[in-house]
Amino acid sequence: MVIDFSTFGSGPAPTPSDPRVLFDALPGRAARYEFLRDPQGQVLQTWYDRRPEKDLVIKLNTGGGKTVVGLLICQSSLNEGEGPALYLAPDPYLASQAMEQAIELGLEVTDDPRSARFTGGEAICVLSLNRFVNGKSVFGLQGDGRPVVDVGTIVVDDAHAALATVREKFTLTVSREQHEDAFAGLLDLFADDLRQQSEITYQGLTTQDYSAVATVPFWAWTRRIADVAAILNKLRDDDDLQWSWPLIKDVLPICRAVFTADGLEVQPPYPPINKIASFARARRRVHLTATLADDSVLVTDFAANPETVGAPITPTSAGYLGDRLILAPQDISASIKETAVREMAAKLAERVNVVVLVPSHRKASAWVEHAQITASKSEQIGAAVARLRKDHVGLVVLVNKYDGIDLPRKACEVLVMDGLPQVYGGQTRREAIVLGDSDDMVNRQLQRIEQGMGRGVRSVNDHCVVLLMGPHLSQLIASPRYRSRFSPATRAQIEFSRQIAAKLVGQPLEQIEGVIAQVLGRDPNWVAAARGALAEATYPKSTISAVAAPARRAFEQASLGQYAQAVTHMSEAVAAAKDLTERGYLQEQLAAYQHFTDAPKAQQTLVKALAYNPAILRPIEGVNPTKIKPADTQAVLAAGFLANTYADRNEFLVGIDVLLDELVYRPDQKQVPIFERALERLGYHLGFEAQRPERVTGSGPDVLWAIGGLKYLVLEAKSGASSDKIWRSDVAQLAHSMSWFQDTYDQSCSATAVLLHRVNTLEHNAAAPPGTRIITSGTMAQLGDAVRKAMVALADAGNWSDPEAITTQFRAHRLLAEGLAQRFSVSPR
Repeated sequence: MVIDFSTFGSGPAPTPSDPRVLFDALPGRAARYEFLRDPQGQVLQTWYDRRPEKDLVIKLNTGGGKTVVGLLICQSSLNEGEGPALYLAPDPYLASQAMEQAIELGLEVTDDPRSARFTGGEAICVLSLNRFVNGKSVFGLQGDGRPVVDVGTIVVDDAHAALATVREKFTLTVSREQHEDAFAGLLDLFADDLRQQSEITYQGLTTQDYSAVATVPFWAWTRRIADVAAILNKLRDDDDLQWSWPLIKDVLPICRAVFTADGLEVQPPYPPINKIASFARARRRVHLTATLADDSVLVTDFAANPETVGAPITPTSAGYLGDRLILAPQDISASIKETAVREMAAKLAERVNVVVLVPSHRKASAWVEHAQITASKSEQIGAAVARLRKDHVGLVVLVNKYDGIDLPRKACEVLVMDGLPQVYGGQTRREAIVLGDSDDMVNRQLQRIEQGMGRGVRSVNDHCVVLLMGPHLSQLIASPRYRSRFSPATRAQIEFSRQIAAKLVGQPLEQIEGVIAQVLGRDPNWVAAARGALAEATYPKSTISAVAAPARRAFEQASLGQYAQAVTHMSEAVAAAKDLTERGYLQEQLAAYQHFTDAPKAQQTLVKALAYNPAILRPIEGVNPTKIKPADTQAVLAAGFLANTYADRNEFLVGIDVLLDELVYRPDQKQVPIFERALERLGYHLGFEAQRPERVTGSGPDVLWAIGGLKYLVLEAKSGASSDKIWRSDVAQLAHSMSWFQDTYDQSCSATAVLLHRVNTLEHNAAAPPGTRIITSGTMAQLGDAVRKAMVALADAGNWSDPEAITTQFRAHRLLAEGLAQRFSVSPR
């Protein structure tokens, strides 16, 4: 008798619930899945022991095999009767990759949420997050009358990327171009309130100034909520709004509304994720992440349990990662130009695949002569990645894609990050303006950078050289306080790379290229040293901000109309905030909740909040301007500021590079707020008192410098201008700021009107205020050069905290206050 053994072990996946046993029992898994890696086995064991807990976080390094872990958790849950099981990826590309891996493992999967095999708990459903979280979700919404699909276990892969997708889905956008009448009606509805906040910003909205970002005051929003709802409800079947309107309409009264030149964005303080009832009711929720050092956002945005999130599941070691050399060439030698780095990358691309991540098309244009492929749309990026994984392509530029792509082995041996990811949406731009360099905003930047740096190392056998271009990226790895916030393995690799960089300081680019060749050539000594650098890396305890849980509770109570309870919880969140800028921002939200129960008290809260954060909403009665004057001499003030800002020479030099980079004129209106902030900071660097009156009070100049001797510079920034003429409206704004100065300061004080614009040619009917000076792109370059030379000399001598040394350098480079504006400006013509 001959038995056909091929009929044994086929059919449905095996039934063990222990995921490690389950893996060994899978009959049809591909040869490359011969065994589980140690980190995978460790986290699966811990998850199995803790599986009854609803919200669990699993942390594995990039390339540590999270997808396999997530799929095994789904199958384990099915085998235990805790289905249906849903695996969510941040985007369609990653969802398709997860499907492929599931099939290679021999697991039954589907991408059809209506499949009877999925709803019956027999197959894992793999979807991109945007198919699950949307206003027409096939899983049903809380309270919309449709049946809710029961899901027992949900695994969210790449939780850091998923969070951004969720926020986007809970944001309603009324486009100026596509919804012209609705936008005009809404802007007109709030015109008086927006003008009370800032006349200049409101005028910017009406003239489509792309630097304009205006928040609707919460008291105006609630007063007009019926009118807003009527306008938005008419758009409920719009091709775009039908996906977001059902998600936010129930919390419309507590939403934040932000106007830009492009449109109106409406977004709740946190996503009402419970609207996705299948997610809220799931008995098991597992969040897979590689880069979230601060897990607070899982609590605020996913309504996860802070106690279980605060105890993440990790391997015993964080050192299971491919080797990376992370260098910032311009930090190694100031003489190295960006063009030279691009040429070196192009030369390397003749032998290996080089991937360049850029934040914008403007940045991509600088690579056009070197790039074999430039991709910005998702289908283009997917095709480029597929080619890289298959062949030697050369140099590939990806626009604004810092996560969600896998480039293992030879797909990417050199990764170049040319600039930080940019903020585009109205809500995120407003947060960037209000929160500035707060811990929260810095953490978001670092997270995106770590995601980007992880694209080329997907397993312990991979290797990659990472080159960081631009002063902002250099600053984030040069500063100890920023480096400490990276994940343990990345931090260890940065520290090790900085030891190598220290031996290259001042060397030409050819020497750096030689070291890169050693890494790419797999020099045995490099490999051993790189692995040794990771040997002691361990995962830290999870960080959950004390703000997160009470802020989420406050939002949930406000969503139910329980405003008194919301105020109680939000007060806890405010009290827990350590960063003062963030505290002011949270107090604004507290005031928004208070408005429903005690409007006068809400206004009092706003007044208090302004002391912490002058960029938040101004109270109804406005803000009286605060007069400024220097408390000491220019040199003493400069020495105090520099000593308090910069801990060492390297941090000082990189900080100056960042400052001067932000002071470059660029034809991009969205960059103007960054320029204005840098202009204020330049004043502090030069030993002046500085202020941004228009931001604080809604009136006055963009920046005011008090330079001593009762003399002031009234500075209006038009750094985003692309015209070869100074428009009449620009000098009218400068004249208004001079009038503001005369109304605010007495006659003993004098001011010089200064316009910062690329040219000094006035429109034929424009009349500048008497004595106006223009800092053109040319004279700004001269000022920047003088600042750089003075600061480099102070850094080299190590005496940037010495007033006498500062006086010497400022005199040598013509930076002393007397006559400063005249030296680095020209008259209008």
